Amino acid sequence: MQQTYTLDHWEDRSGHRLTWKFGYRGTAGEFGRIEVVYPAKRHGDRHVTEVSGDTVPATSFDGWAYGRKPSLHMAQLSTGGTGIRIKRNRWAQTRAGRALRMQAAGREYRYLATGRRHRDRALTRDGVEIRTGRHGSGARKKATFTVLGPADATDLALAAVLVGVNTRNLTRGGAVRAFFNRSLNWLEIFQ
Repeated sequence: MQQTYTLDHWEDRSGHRLTWKFGYRGTAGEFGRIEVVYPAKRHGDRHVTEVSGDTVPATSFDGWAYGRKPSLHMAQLSTGGTGIRIKRNRWAQTRAGRALRMQAAGREYRYLATGRRHRDRALTRDGVEIRTGRHGSGARKKATFTVLGPADATDLALAAVLVGVNTRNLTRGGAVRAFFNRSLNWLEIFQ
């Protein structure tokens, strides 16, 4: 069984730039309406991405700000009010080795890069895979979710919140680029 859902990109640039919001929203079949918002909140140098919807549990990802999205650095994830521990091996050489590992609702999940670019990812657990992709530009930007297997609302909420997170570090090349960007930003502090 395979189903594909598409969420449209939206932006709210009203007010001061620190209050701007971005995200994706749309309808995902039997799961109903889903909305991803980033940054939903800002706490100093930390940003929060939130997912809400008709049947999906409220899910949030809090991490060190990298652009508009939270990054994997010092990250915290929660779904349905329950905190989820995230683990990853930042020194691994393969995409599978660099995958995020988490446990939610008594199930083991992995979130990994499926391509060299930062737009293609997959959330997997026993018997279920949700492939996520972002494509298009400007007003035509979209996020797609291809569900393989009997996924439930928690699976979809986790996949949706991770679309609103900077996950470049899940590839070796993305980790190198992120390191150089952080280093250059750090050097600017001393000028």
